[in-house]
Amino acid sequence: MKRIIFYINLFVLSVILTSCSTSQSRYVLLNERHTALAEDVEIEVFKDSLPERPFERISRLDVHLEKSHFVSSDFDNALPLLKKEARMSGADGIIEVKERSSSVLETKVYHVTAIGIRFKD
Repeated sequence: MKRIIFYINLFVLSVILTSCSTSQSRYVLLNERHTALAEDVEIEVFKDSLPERPFERISRLDVHLEKSHFVSSDFDNALPLLKKEARMSGADGIIEVKERSSSVLETKVYHVTAIGIRFKD
């Protein structure tokens, strides 16, 4: 009987922890519209540097994650959404990554902004 109660409690806890998360992502074009890229196209991320190839800034990318106090968020959690928005805006890469974390009561908030770029060559 104790074993059954343990598994029921474990199930309830897992539902609470996984159901307490939300994410929002979007992009805003900075100039003309570009064709969205396919899902399998790899997006280059230049988190702390700029690419050596010539490029133009084409979009602003935003990812906002909110999770329960027990589940943390970081750049690795936001990266798939950031790359998805970059592809949708037609960007080949991501630069100027800015991260911001905070807590509100029992919720951890993680927000990332970046710039989507398109290589000129």
